[in-house]
Amino acid sequence: MMTAFRRPARRLSPAPAQAGGARLPLLVLLACIALVAVAAVFIRTGPHPLLKPRLDPPQVARGDKPNLLVIMVDDLDQPMFDLLLDSGWLPHIRGELVDHGTRYANSYVSDPVCCPSRATYFTGQYVQNHGILSVTKGVAYWYLAAENREDRVLPVMLREAGYYTGHIGKYLNGYGMFSSKKHVPKGYDEWYGLVDPTTYDMVDYSVNRWKRRTDAASVDDFHADMRSGADYQTDKLGDWALEFLDGAEASGQPFYLTLKPVAPHIETVSFRDDPALGYRAVFRESIRPAPRHECLVRRFMPEFVAQAQPGDWCERALPDSMAFLGKKPSFNTLDPGKHPRLEQVLQKLTAEGGDLGALERQHQMRMASLLAVDDLVGRVVERLRADGVLDDTLIVFTSDNGYFHGEHGLNSKLLPYEESIRVPLVIRAPHQAQAVTLKDMALNNDLAPTLADYGGAHPLREDDAFDGRSLRPTLLAQAQPLGRQQFLIEHYIEATSMELAAELPIYKDLSETVTQFLGKLSGIEFGALGNLSYPAYKALRRQVDGENFLYVQWYSELSNRPQAMGGEWKTDFEELYDLDHDAFEQVNVAPLAIDGDDARLKGALARLRGDLEAFKGCKAQACRTAEDR
Repeated sequence: MMTAFRRPARRLSPAPAQAGGARLPLLVLLACIALVAVAAVFIRTGPHPLLKPRLDPPQVARGDKPNLLVIMVDDLDQPMFDLLLDSGWLPHIRGELVDHGTRYANSYVSDPVCCPSRATYFTGQYVQNHGILSVTKGVAYWYLAAENREDRVLPVMLREAGYYTGHIGKYLNGYGMFSSKKHVPKGYDEWYGLVDPTTYDMVDYSVNRWKRRTDAASVDDFHADMRSGADYQTDKLGDWALEFLDGAEASGQPFYLTLKPVAPHIETVSFRDDPALGYRAVFRESIRPAPRHECLVRRFMPEFVAQAQPGDWCERALPDSMAFLGKKPSFNTLDPGKHPRLEQVLQKLTAEGGDLGALERQHQMRMASLLAVDDLVGRVVERLRADGVLDDTLIVFTSDNGYFHGEHGLNSKLLPYEESIRVPLVIRAPHQAQAVTLKDMALNNDLAPTLADYGGAHPLREDDAFDGRSLRPTLLAQAQPLGRQQFLIEHYIEATSMELAAELPIYKDLSETVTQFLGKLSGIEFGALGNLSYPAYKALRRQVDGENFLYVQWYSELSNRPQAMGGEWKTDFEELYDLDHDAFEQVNVAPLAIDGDDARLKGALARLRGDLEAFKGCKAQACRTAEDR
């Protein structure tokens, strides 16, 4: 058993709860001024010239190219997916996709959080190249910034290649808040976009619907009947998917559709803000499943009103969450040697304090919410079969990032550990009949180049070249290996106003309560982990025979702006995990590699440091070369 040692490092100063109290009024005033300035920029910008897509695509007949369908869920970690799949709770995903598709056993995302990951899907680029550095700079940046990116993404490429294109579900955080609610991104023929801040509400939500052939946008509010289940959000997305398929069939073109359910992401109506609980408040958050599945979690939600026995599934029980989670050595452990910020904030979860019961409820509710996603997959695939186009369709099922359920004492995502960066990826290729499992390291960076490869599309500008690579060679009968041996993980500081505050000299003396308050001024609340004041990092995940490492560099900078796009970062803390001997990433061996006499670890650390430098600022082929080293 390896022993954890602490490397002497310049630490973020943990502040007493009352630190900086006398300066709080000044800080709040400065933050408010910053927000007014940001709002003024938004107002001054006015309607964006890309309000309506304008493209004249070539005529391509249906059948000349494969249809492309991407189903991307939100916050689905690989362990939960495997648990539900293996226990028979996802029969449609199993029967229609896994049993007739290719499953990537080592599928990862290069930034484990919504907006940056989804922007990578649209562009095929690492975050450092597409520029969507955080959740709070999603639509706000993409839509309003001078360097607009909405005309440089996958749907635009595919529409120019002759596809009938559509989007249904979640877009980017801030859609409808930092843009017109009727804004339709360029490159679509049909658009059904969930409008923030209602995106994360399964019952009461707004959708902007637009069709090119009618050129009329309509923002409508929906209120699900929680007794009958009518208009439950996931089911409604399925209705619109069938409507889109009608339009695609009428067009006579091959189609490209991105279908993005919110489940199993927690709902905003469940967000908790309890200073007494601190970070543990995030375990109290949850998502309501479809009313027909409420019977499975009724003991956690006594206020449910749906009928008691809507189906025979009510006679079964979902997998035992605590038995499943409790098998992991990393569950509810506060590992020494991780970044000081984690040690400052995290607390042991207890049954007496209600933490473990809250976690069980959250895990069960998240699983139950995925059953409606499985139904959605079944409806859409059955429709493709009925239309006679299933064998002509490439279907991708994946998630934007993973999720923690108490591993290392954590909840949510953002961090570079396995539960957060590893995601399901199943691809059913046209005419594929048998199940295949591959060990190649696949990334969310690869989705755009794969779809473009199948669709005969390509980036429209040299600056928009893909960093990822097409997975198509791995899907052929004679599969070819990808060759990737490592990849970059990166995450940046959240919240525009928090970045501004971070540049103030008194920032490091702020208490956790003040940090969260400043985050709220931005309209963003991620729970008391302090994501809004969390340091930026870049990491390297290497996975080849004999070398299975995670290396993380944490940085001392308190703002993204000077360094994000290839500038020099100042390393504040390092972590190194040897997953061949520590599969659950509990022992940081960086201090051993630095101060000890283990030649293998010393060599690994030196190599990973050098390889990470090769990734900083890389683009296109340079990134792929760094991945293959």
